[in-house]
Amino acid sequence: MKFVAALSGLLLSIPAFADSIIVNGTRFIYKENDKEVTVQLSNTADRPSLAQVWLDDGDPEATPDKISTPFIINPPVSRIDPHSGQVIRIKLNPGSRLSQTKESIWWLNVLDIPGSSKADKAPEGAGLFKMAVRSRFKLIYRPDSLSGRSSAIEKIKLQPAGSSLTMTNPTPFYITVATISPDGGEPINLDAVMLAPQSSQTISLRQTVHTGEKLMLEEINDYGALAKSKATAG
Repeated sequence: MKFVAALSGLLLSIPAFADSIIVNGTRFIYKENDKEVTVQLSNTADRPSLAQVWLDDGDPEATPDKISTPFIINPPVSRIDPHSGQVIRIKLNPGSRLSQTKESIWWLNVLDIPGSSKADKAPEGAGLFKMAVRSRFKLIYRPDSLSGRSSAIEKIKLQPAGSSLTMTNPTPFYITVATISPDGGEPINLDAVMLAPQSSQTISLRQTVHTGEKLMLEEINDYGALAKSKATAG
């Protein structure tokens, strides 16, 4: 677990994939009765890669040796040959006590450390630079006592105040809203917003929203797809 410290100056965070290692999802849901969650890594390059996988609780700067989570990752480090794959298994530690009234979230990190191939030869007098690339993905733990996830976005409350909007999530689920738009119009939010369970967040908009105005919310669902829902401001 020392790769991150050694390569901290070479890391680049991107949202959905590493340099040559492709991950089979953008988010992973760990349901309470699941024995484990599997993550498929695929190396699409013509050279081997070393993959390091770990979880953090929201601090992207924390290194694996400083992080404690209730999960076991196997294997945490693996060599993936060219055009081959590796299954990563994530299992909840027996006896771990997690909230049973709302979802909990961690971030899955995949560090892609490229290896060498015979084609990796720099021109005479030139250096060869390789970059380790890190990707982060949501890992959400969902208690089995929770229900109504598919309709959760319909419960979001919107309170406009000029060109800002306070979004309240009264549900026990994490909800990621990708776009907010006037009904049938272009998106007016600047960035996607992730609403934690039973929380509120105020965001800036590109234009004023009035009480009673009809809006279209587009959320990223459990499968990484976009799902639309109508809402009324105020």
